Amino acid sequence: MPRIPIFPILRSQEDVLSEARRKGGPLGRLLLRGQALAELRLHFVEYRVLLFSVLHRPNWISRNLFKDRGEKRQLCRVLVNGSTGGALWAEEIPEPLVSYEAREEQIQHSSFPRERMEEKGSRLVLRVLRRRVGGYPEVNLEEDAPVYRPFYVALYGEPREGCRVRYLPFAADGCSSHRTF
Repeated sequence: MPRIPIFPILRSQEDVLSEARRKGGPLGRLLLRGQALAELRLHFVEYRVLLFSVLHRPNWISRNLFKDRGEKRQLCRVLVNGSTGGALWAEEIPEPLVSYEAREEQIQHSSFPRERMEEKGSRLVLRVLRRRVGGYPEVNLEEDAPVYRPFYVALYGEPREGCRVRYLPFAADGCSSHRTF
């Protein structure tokens, strides 16, 4: 069994089991009506923690009118999901990572190449900083580390050939992603 670096598991299986029996929220109850909880399993999805170094140079207006000649350096941390390819800004990452011995069927490796994940991360950094600071900063990858995020996956209904299995994932590390508009 391989040892993998994971975020610490903070939610107990009993806590997730009670939430899985309630089928998540109202939308989950609507989609899963009539289907009982069949199984709850622990699953690990590969993520990449990317640390970018960003160099801001003042534009010509700032240099000439405001005499702003200094360069500003900033570090940005991004998490990239290996199963969907989505990148998210990471303010905090749980430290330290835990080494966990997992069975191979519990591990979901990345379905995207590393270069594509780096590209997604750098695009996110550029988009966020362009909105906040302006200009076109220089983005360089400083650090790249794989990490596995634990999820409890609740399977509903009896598995039958030719039919999709309904499932709900619950983050076992206690972290969540939020979209802002």
